[in-house]
This record gives sequence, structure tokens and C-alpha cells, in this order.
Amino acid sequence: MTGRVEWVTDRARFGELREGWDRLARGPFQRHAWYEAWWSSFSSGRRLAICTVWRTGELVAVLPLCRHGLRLEAMTNVHSPVFEVLARDPAATTEVLDAALAAPGGELRLSPLPREGPTLERSLDACGRARRLVTLEPQHVSPITDTTGDFATYREPRKHAWREIERRSRRLAREHTPEILLVEPPTDLERALSRGIALEASGWKGKEGTAIASHEDTRTFYASIARAFHASGELTLSSIAVDGRLVAFDLALLEGNRYWLLKTAYDEAFRSLAPGLVLRRHAIERCFELGLSAHEFLGHTMDWKRPFASDERAHVRLLAYRRRPDGLIGYGVRRYARPMAVRAYRRVRPGGPHPSGRTVADPGGNSPR
Repeated sequence: MTGRVEWVTDRARFGELREGWDRLARGPFQRHAWYEAWWSSFSSGRRLAICTVWRTGELVAVLPLCRHGLRLEAMTNVHSPVFEVLARDPAATTEVLDAALAAPGGELRLSPLPREGPTLERSLDACGRARRLVTLEPQHVSPITDTTGDFATYREPRKHAWREIERRSRRLAREHTPEILLVEPPTDLERALSRGIALEASGWKGKEGTAIASHEDTRTFYASIARAFHASGELTLSSIAVDGRLVAFDLALLEGNRYWLLKTAYDEAFRSLAPGLVLRRHAIERCFELGLSAHEFLGHTMDWKRPFASDERAHVRLLAYRRRPDGLIGYGVRRYARPMAVRAYRRVRPGGPHPSGRTVADPGGNSPR
């Protein structure tokens, strides 16, 4: 059955979709509250262009897009761990993608799509039907810890890598009386959130201007996410406090039987005790105890995440261009010229910053020493 396509360009209409939207969501980053918070915080210079499909009055597919100049792009940025089509069935996925590719405009940009999974496969199929030129660009690879089964079995092959972490954990307990909170909803959300954000800003991320508190739009976004998921009972915190002083903190979502780590921070004055790594080891053990299916690190692979990970999820950016002069130029630049420039730059300055000069944020990315 062919559905009716509706393009949502009005904020009020966007709000009206909440109930039907959330029936289609398959994870926290597909939820209406997530996109509502994102739009409230990061919509500057963009216009709503959400593609929806309806059958007999029921919402069956949503592709959360916006217009940025002539480009149609996913409602995502560096604070978005993953992007997927929301759809009731494969046919609805096909319809909403075909509608997006038939819409006026130039480039269609979807990111970050899981490298393995139906959204990328069906997006490529849709681009083929629309005769679009397509390029895929690697994005972040997010570590995952499978927390099914027995914690002792998971720990056994990691004992050597964890030796120093566990030694510091024992030292922390010996020298202090730490208060450890693991995978619990906050009793006082605003106080807990304020303390966690302040802790993150006190370290290197604050100095580099990449902490939540460094920018008003970022602070607004994470505060909105925290309040929305706290209201639904899905916000969870983990922390370590010493003498009433917060020394390690997780802001996370507990949804779909998974622990989704949005942000983590530690007190650099306690670096010798590695409170962030100690918290990570305790939080993962608690995920096993609760019978959760996974601890999701989100963001990029980083050295501190590797000793805990048992799996990973790779993501890509899909760029689809029309076969017309501007599309051919855009495709040529992204497919050939840009990769050549990046390789040349890296030969000249190996290990240097990306030539674009962009600052890359990483959900869950504080390094918890």
C-alpha cells in the first residue's frame, strides 16, 4: 500500500508528531524528545524539512531532515551518536527515502549511519533508483561492551589490562571512603546535572572549549535531553564522590536494556587514583548485575575505552548528488579532490590536526584517568 508523503516544515506540526513518532522509535536517538532538543539547540541557519509517510491516517515512517542552504541533511551534528530511518516496515523505509531523494534541492546528506544495518543498505538502493551519485565517508567507530552472561567470564581475559585500574580502585578505597553511585536515576536532577557539567568543564575539555558548559547551545541541548529522559524514567547517573566532592561522573540513558553513555568526566586533581577508569569498571560490572545487554560507549574509539570493549559499531556519512553540473562538481570534490588533499596534508604533517580545522566533539568522549 502506497502511503501519503507529508513534508513537515512547521515547528508546531513537528510537535504534533510526538506520539506516532515515538511508536516508530527503536532507540533513544530516534525519539522525538531527542530531535526536539536538537532542533531547539542547533537549528540556527536551518529550516525544518522532516519527511513523513502516512497510511490510513497512521504515521509509518519519519526521516528527520532539515534544509541547510540548498542541501537536505539529517538533523544531526557531532553530538549525535547515530542516525537511522524510523519506519514501521521495509516498504515504509523505501517510501520515505524515495520521497527525500525526489524532493527539490541538491545534495542529500545522511550521517552518522551504522555501517552494518538496513538503513545504509536501503539508502544505497534508493540512491540507485534515483540515479544519484553516491560517496560514503567513514565516521566514528563506537566501542560496545556486551554485558550479557557472567562478569567474571568477561573480566578473565582483561585481568592483565585491568591490573592497574583495579590497583587504583583498591587504593581509592584504602585512602578514602568513596561514595559510589551506579546506574541510578537522580534524586535531584538539577543539582546532579549542575555538578556533573561543572566537573567536565573543570578539566581539559573546559580549557579547550569543548565541554558542555563551553557553549550555550550545547548546555541547552544536554539539559533538555536530561530533563526529557528523566521525565520518562530513562535517565541514569553513575558517580564517585570523595568527602562530598564529585570526582567521577556519567550522564547516561538506560533504554532498550542498554546503558548509553552520553558524557563522562573526572576530577583531574585525583588523576593518580584514576577515578574515571575506576568508575567505568564498576559501571560495567553493575550492567552485568542488572542483566543489561550492553554498555554503549558512543562517540569515537579512544585508548581508555579499548580495555573494556568487546564489540564496536562503525558509522559512515552518505552523500548523494544529482547528475547535474553542481552535483557533478560536488561529487568530484568529495570523492576525489578532498581525499587527495587530506592525504597530502598528512604526509606533510603526520598526526597533525585535520586540515579543515574543525573541532571534533565526542559523545561520551572525556578521557577518564
